[in-house]
Amino acid sequence: MKISAYNIYLTFKILFLISCLFYAQPIQDSLYISSELIVVDSIEIVGNEKTENDIVFRELTFSVGDTVNYSQLQFNRERVFSLGLFSKVNITPHKNESTTIIKIEVSETWYFYPIPFIRSDGSKDRNYTYGINLTMKNFRGRNEDLKAILGFGYDPFAAIIYDNPAIDFKNALGFSFSFVLVNANNKSGFAKRIYGSDYKNKYYSFGSTVYKRLNQFNLIFCQTGFDYIQTPEKTFSGSSASGSSVDRTISVGAGYIFDSRDLKQFADNGLTTSIHFKHKGFGIKNINYNILKLDFRQYQKLLEPLNAKWRVAMRHTFGSSIPYYDYSYLGYDEYVRGHSQDIRENKNYLITSVEFSYPILKEFDFKIKLPLIPERLTSARIGIFITAFADAGNSFGNKGGIKLNEFYSGYGFGITFLILPFNAIRFEVAVNDKRKTEYLIGTGFAF
Repeated sequence: MKISAYNIYLTFKILFLISCLFYAQPIQDSLYISSELIVVDSIEIVGNEKTENDIVFRELTFSVGDTVNYSQLQFNRERVFSLGLFSKVNITPHKNESTTIIKIEVSETWYFYPIPFIRSDGSKDRNYTYGINLTMKNFRGRNEDLKAILGFGYDPFAAIIYDNPAIDFKNALGFSFSFVLVNANNKSGFAKRIYGSDYKNKYYSFGSTVYKRLNQFNLIFCQTGFDYIQTPEKTFSGSSASGSSVDRTISVGAGYIFDSRDLKQFADNGLTTSIHFKHKGFGIKNINYNILKLDFRQYQKLLEPLNAKWRVAMRHTFGSSIPYYDYSYLGYDEYVRGHSQDIRENKNYLITSVEFSYPILKEFDFKIKLPLIPERLTSARIGIFITAFADAGNSFGNKGGIKLNEFYSGYGFGITFLILPFNAIRFEVAVNDKRKTEYLIGTGFAF
């Protein structure tokens, strides 16, 4: 996510925890290192005071009776850590006289976060939205998330989001819903020029998703939603999908996700790909169009410890009367580094990225006891990586196709501080194809 001064809480937390490195001793990783094949006689989970065993078990690629080696144990350790519920995970074999127990030792993290935020709209005017994100993770021990978010300033909004990935263990079903109210400024330069000035769109949106895990790597989902969108009373072509000042839109969607990454937050190996199709309107009030999203990402070790990753992502809208508020944009959530303030819009976009990372500090597990502060808040897995990257992309219409010579691009380098399972912060310098330099600060992961 692109920011100028985003997530004050996370920034100070990272600086605080890094400063603790000078006073805290590392916790040694006790993962068993051997090329020996191990027969799994039983599996034991230790340290999960709140998290149910089944949440961990269903992430494992092995079960009782299987044979595993060190690489498989390491992969499963990272997959369990990817849940975001633990500050430390160890998987070790313990041999008795005739049996081997695979012990999974976890340290649960803090689950309630009242996090203030401030974010820019990405434009040259530097308009800011600020507020607080109240997140309760794993509140019943089933990896459930409940969020209440309030935003003020340039684009005020309120949102309630709930996700339960294990609503039905037996059938591997998950469920999520969201309710969002937004009074958002228009993003489209096309619409602004036609209307003659800035204006706002008011959104009331409800959505729900049911998804099914086919196995550890494959997931399918279906969605339903309803959007109420109030556009300017002085309507113009493209200001709405229906031709009136209010769109009431029913939508249905479906998708597929494949994910074989080891550590999902910052993978060394594996790939993930997603396909998401949504139909909106069904012809009601003349609203009838579609959105297709494709995203492919691959992660691979090169020469130890150098890693590489690359991504291709596309958003395609097609149908009748696609409104400007549902166009495909580069320069907001998705952007080319070096052109982060260069807003591109059309019915489609294509963006590509490649990035190399080299660890200054691959992994450092620590915890420190401080008065009045829960130990779970001062326990984390830290990593520091230097990165080099190149991005390219553009938006385009449904006629004329993709013109690679019109892509804009940027390249650069940066440093990423991981503080897992919480988040990450990135400091990057990018140079674009016009030789202009841009400095970026972001939370989260580039991809």
